[in-house]
Amino acid sequence: MFVQDETADVFAIPDFWEPPQWELPKDDNGFFALELNETEASLLWKLPEDQPNQLFALPTIDPDAERADSSAADAPEEEQEEPLLENGFDLRDLWMALDKPTLRPPEYKTWNHFEAPNSSWTKPFFITEAGPGATDALMGSDQNPLRLESSDFSVVEARPYCNALLSLALGRESVFFSWEEETTTFKPALPKIRISGYSGKTIQEVQKACLRCGNTYRRLRQFVETTYKKHPTPCRVALASSVDKALLVIQSSIALHHQSPRSILQVQSLIGQTYTILKQFDSLVAKIRRGHLDEDVFVIVYQQAQSAEYAEIHLRDMMREVLRRVSRPWIELVEEWIGTRREVGVPLGKHEVGRQKGFIKVESETYIDDFGDEVDEVDYRLDTERIPSFMPDDIVKSLFEVGRNLRFIRTTHPSHPLAQSRTVSSSRPPTLEWLFDWDAIVLLESKVHSYEHELRDAIQQHSPETLTNLEMPRWPMGDAAGYQLQFFGLDEIQLQNRLEASIQDFAQPMGDSTAEDPLGIIIRERLADVRTEVGNAGTDFTPHWSLLPVLSFGSIISVQSKVVGRESLKLLFTSHDLRQHLSLQKEFQLLGNGFFCSRLSHALFDPDLETAERQAGVAHQGGVMGLRLSGRDTWPPASSELRLALMGVLTESYEGPVKGGSSQSRDGEAHELPGDLSFGVRSLSNEEIDKCMDPDGLEALDFLRLSYKPPQALGSIITPIILVQYDRIFKLLLRVLRMQYTVNRLFRDVTARESGWHDVEGVSVRFCYEARHFVAGISSYIFDIGIEMPWRAFGSLLDKVEADLKSDEVTTLSGSAISPDRLREQHSQVLDRIMLALLLRKRQQPILKLLDDIFRVILKFAKFARLRADRRSSRSQGDATAKSLYKTFRRNVEVFLTVCKGLIEKGDYGGKKDVAGDKEGSERIDALDNNPIAQLVLKLDMFSYYSKA
Repeated sequence: MFVQDETADVFAIPDFWEPPQWELPKDDNGFFALELNETEASLLWKLPEDQPNQLFALPTIDPDAERADSSAADAPEEEQEEPLLENGFDLRDLWMALDKPTLRPPEYKTWNHFEAPNSSWTKPFFITEAGPGATDALMGSDQNPLRLESSDFSVVEARPYCNALLSLALGRESVFFSWEEETTTFKPALPKIRISGYSGKTIQEVQKACLRCGNTYRRLRQFVETTYKKHPTPCRVALASSVDKALLVIQSSIALHHQSPRSILQVQSLIGQTYTILKQFDSLVAKIRRGHLDEDVFVIVYQQAQSAEYAEIHLRDMMREVLRRVSRPWIELVEEWIGTRREVGVPLGKHEVGRQKGFIKVESETYIDDFGDEVDEVDYRLDTERIPSFMPDDIVKSLFEVGRNLRFIRTTHPSHPLAQSRTVSSSRPPTLEWLFDWDAIVLLESKVHSYEHELRDAIQQHSPETLTNLEMPRWPMGDAAGYQLQFFGLDEIQLQNRLEASIQDFAQPMGDSTAEDPLGIIIRERLADVRTEVGNAGTDFTPHWSLLPVLSFGSIISVQSKVVGRESLKLLFTSHDLRQHLSLQKEFQLLGNGFFCSRLSHALFDPDLETAERQAGVAHQGGVMGLRLSGRDTWPPASSELRLALMGVLTESYEGPVKGGSSQSRDGEAHELPGDLSFGVRSLSNEEIDKCMDPDGLEALDFLRLSYKPPQALGSIITPIILVQYDRIFKLLLRVLRMQYTVNRLFRDVTARESGWHDVEGVSVRFCYEARHFVAGISSYIFDIGIEMPWRAFGSLLDKVEADLKSDEVTTLSGSAISPDRLREQHSQVLDRIMLALLLRKRQQPILKLLDDIFRVILKFAKFARLRADRRSSRSQGDATAKSLYKTFRRNVEVFLTVCKGLIEKGDYGGKKDVAGDKEGSERIDALDNNPIAQLVLKLDMFSYYSKA
C-alpha cells in the first residue's frame, strides 16, 4: 500500500481506494434507521416479534447426539488455528465434507410458507404491505391516523358483498340492497359498508356505480314490459326485443363467467363495462315518448346509432345491430310495397277509402286549383309523416311510384308476369337491409344488376305455360310449408317412437337463445374479458351516414321502379289506348278537329237551321236543328233543345264525315265514344247563371261543357285536376269560336248586297274590318301557337316513349326512365303552358279581362249591325252607336296591346318557373320558353297601327 510521505513526489501514483481521513455521521441512525425496533421507530405500531411456538417445534431425532452436542457446547472451546486462506478460499479438502449430511437449523414454520414456500418473509416497509388486518386496525382507530374517515363504516365479508354488488348491477335484491317502489331505486340495508382492506370512500364509489347500473337495468326492464303491454307497435316491439335480448345476454354472461369475483377491482371493471352498454340503451329509451309513431322511434334509433359511430367498436356494432332490428318492420313494409316481398294480410285497394297500412293510405284528396275550384280524387296517398326524416325525397318519391304502378298492374292485368309471385321470386330479389361498409355495398350492386337482368328476361320470356315451370325459391317471407300429421294415421309402434323421441327432446337442457344472435355475440365478446383494451372505430373508412339510405336502399328501388314503370307504360299504350284518349282530348277539348268545330259552330250559331225550341202549335220539320244563338230572344235553351241540337255532333265528328250521303244514326247512343264523351252542363254560381241569361252576352255559352270520364286504368295520366284544366281551356275556345262566327256574320251584314243596311257609314265598315282582323289574329295565335306548338312537342315525346317501349334494348331508358307519373307530369306541364299562352293563369286575369271587354264591344256592334240589317234601327241612332262602339273598341285594343308589349319586355315571362315540372321535363317540352306574347302582338299590330303617338 502506498504510504504518504511528507516530501512531495510529483511522480507518485496516489491510492484511489484509500478511505477518507475524516469521519462522517452514520446515515442509518435516527429517522433513516432501517431497524424498526429502534427507539426512533416507536411512533409506528409495534408489531409482535416472531417467536417460534413450542407446539410447532421439530421433534428430536437423535437424543444421544443432541446431548453430546450440548455437552460439547458447554465445554470451553479450544483455540484452533485459523485455516489458511488463499484468495478467500479454504485450503482444506472440501470434498471430505460430502461424506456427512448437512445439518440445517430449525426453522419458524407458518401457514404462509405453505402458500409461498420460496418467498422469504421480511418486515414490511408500508402499512398496506402488512396485510388487511393492519389496515383495518388503523382505519378503525378513533384517532384516524390515516385520515380516511372510515372508522364508522361497518366491515362485512368480501365475497358475499361482491356477489351482492353483482346482483345489484343486474337489478336484483339481496341482503345488502332492497328495491323501493316509491322512489324506483335501490336502497342499501346499511348506510355505510366496507370490506376488509379497503377504505369506506373506495367501496362507496364502487357501490354508487353498481346502484346506477342496477337502476338503469330496472328502468330498461320496465320499458320492455310496458312496451309489450301498452304499446305493441312493430318498431316499438322490435326495440323492446333488442333491449330484452341485451339484458338477457348481460345477465347470462355475468352469471356464467363472473359469478365469483376475486376482488372488488374486478367488480368495478365489470360494472363499468356493463354500465357503458346499458347507458346506450337508457339514453335511447329516454328519448321515446308515448305519442311517437313507429317512424319516430326509427329515426331516434338511427340518430343514436349515428352518434355511436365514432365510439368504441363494440358500441358501434351494437347500435348498428339495434338499428337493423328496429327498422326491420318498416323495411319489410317497403319490400311488400315495391313487390320484392310477398304481401302479408289483406292488400290495400282503392275501394277501401280511409284504410292505411304504414306509410300508404287510401283516401279521397281534394284538389283546389288557382281559381278555387275543388276536385276530389280517390287514390293511394303517401303519408309523409310516416316517412323517416333521413330518407331522401327522390328515393321516397320513386318508392311510392313503383308501388302504385305495381298495384295498377295487379289490378288491371292479373296475368302479367309482375303480378305473379313466381316471376319475381325466381329472379332472386336482394333483401333490403342496412349496409355500413363499402364491400357490402359493392356486393349489393352486383346482386341488383343480376336481379335486373333476370327479371327482364323472365318478363320477356313469359307465357302461361312457362310460368308454371319457373323455379320457386324461398321468399323473404314464403308460404308456410305443408303441415304433416303427427298422430292421425299412424300405428301404435310409430306413435310410441314419436313419443320417445319427444321425451328425449324435452330431456335435453335448454339451449342458449343468444348463442347465435348477432347482438348477443357483440355484447358477450365485450364482457368476456374486461381487461381488453377498448378499440376506437374512428379510423375506419366507412360511408357517411347521410349516404347510407341511398346506398342501402336506392339501387333496388331504382331498378324496381324502372322495370315496373316500363311495363306499366307499355300496358297503358298497348292495352288501354292511352294515345287514343290523349288525341281525343286534343281533338275535342282543345278543338283540334276541324269537322267538330264546323258542326258545333253551326249547331250553336247558324240562324238558318231549324230551331230546336218548342213552339206552341208548330211541329218540327225533321231537318237539321240548331240553337240559333244569334237569332232568338229566349235563353238559355232547355235540356231537350240541347239534346236535339247537339245530337250526333260528337259521334259524327269522331267517326269522320258521312260518306255516300247515307246518314247514320243520330241518337248519340249507338256508338259509345271513349270515356263516354258527351256534352254536359257546367256547375255555375248564381252570378254566373245570371250572366248566361243574356243571349248577346259573352258568357251566354259558359254553361256548356264536354263531359269525359277516363277509364280507371288511365286515371294516373288523366287526373281530375287535368280535366279541370281542359274544361277551362274549352270554355275560352268556345268563346273564341263564337267570336269567329260573329265577325264573319258581321262582315256579311255590313257588306253583303242582300243586307237591308244600304247606307253604311265609314266607321261601321272600319269597325267591321278591324274587328275581323283582331278576332282572326287572336284565333290564329290561340290555335297555332298557344295550343299546337306545346302539343306538338308533347306528341314528339309520346312518339319517343312508344319507340322506346317497342324496342328490346333497355339501354334507351337507362338514363332517366319515363314512368306513368313522369308522363302525367309532362301532360300537366303541356296544359300549364297552354293556359299560360292563352292568358288563363290566375295572375293573368287582368289581361284576360281586357280581352273579354274587346269581345263584348264586338258583340254589341254585331247586335247593332243585325238590327240595322233587319231595318229595326234608325240611321241617326246608328251613327252615334257605331262611333261610340268603335271608339271604345280602339281604346280597349290600344290598352290591351300596351299591356302585352309590357309583358314582352319582361324577359322571364313565360319561363320555366311558371310551369310545374322538373328541369328535365322542361327541357323536353321547351316550345314556349320564348315569350309567346310577342307573337300575339306581332299578329295583332305588326305595323304599330294601334300605338299612340
